[in-house]
Amino acid sequence: MEKDDSELTLFGALDAFPGDPSCDVCPTRAIYWDNENAAACVETGDCIGCGLCVSRCPYGAIRLGDGLTALVETADPDGLVIAGPTKREHPQVKRSGKIATLNAPAAANLPRTIAALDDARTTLLVRNLLNEVGLNARTRRRGDTNMRIDAVGFSRRERPFVAEIETGVGVLESPRGLLEDVAVLHSRYGYAVDGIDPVSIILSFPNVRSEYYQVIRDIEKVLGLRCRTITVGALVTLLWNCTKLDGFDGNTFTVGAGTIDLADCLGLDDAKLAEPYSGAFRPAK
Repeated sequence: MEKDDSELTLFGALDAFPGDPSCDVCPTRAIYWDNENAAACVETGDCIGCGLCVSRCPYGAIRLGDGLTALVETADPDGLVIAGPTKREHPQVKRSGKIATLNAPAAANLPRTIAALDDARTTLLVRNLLNEVGLNARTRRRGDTNMRIDAVGFSRRERPFVAEIETGVGVLESPRGLLEDVAVLHSRYGYAVDGIDPVSIILSFPNVRSEYYQVIRDIEKVLGLRCRTITVGALVTLLWNCTKLDGFDGNTFTVGAGTIDLADCLGLDDAKLAEPYSGAFRPAK
């Protein structure tokens, strides 16, 4: 399962950003085409249950089996499939409903499964999640030591953002790295500093006593830059609820003074979203 090359295109000056050219939808390449049986198959041992293939399948033939790994439906007990000429283009579909609920095992397992991924696969996962929730994003090319920025892109309102991706113990370095990223986007690509949204993409919120929050507040107080924070769990929640993210306007995804709860920023109707895993929406006490 692959993206079309056009999906990796950024408009304007940012299209010069040296991004990862991979068109893979699955970050672990767990889904493949079985030529002998003319069917898509999933290597369950490699599947992390992110739901990207479920969202991308134009025929609704993939689901999360037992809320854990992708499963391709090959049976047709109701005779819904009608033989016909092969078309070169797949149908465009509009998703609704839910891929899975947030208490599914795949969601709870995200910290463990992501920790087992290498940097390239983690970055590809994040890029594809950003794309699927509506953000035009590109991540840095694998092995590129000359580019410090992890990801760039545009919101659905065509406002540029720059992102640091940190799913390990180096979360504290993320807001500091964003300062460098904003400087690069301004000096090399010509975007006004106050027109850029700096975003930390992390796996889990650190403890409430972490210096992370104070650093972000200091940056806004001294430099006027409002750094945002979004977790992989929040992106998966949007994906699983077939919901798009417009961007990072106003106070959304900020960690200023007061209670931090990303559930309030996701635009979902659920009265109180349960976290898919600890730290996905709220800092640990």
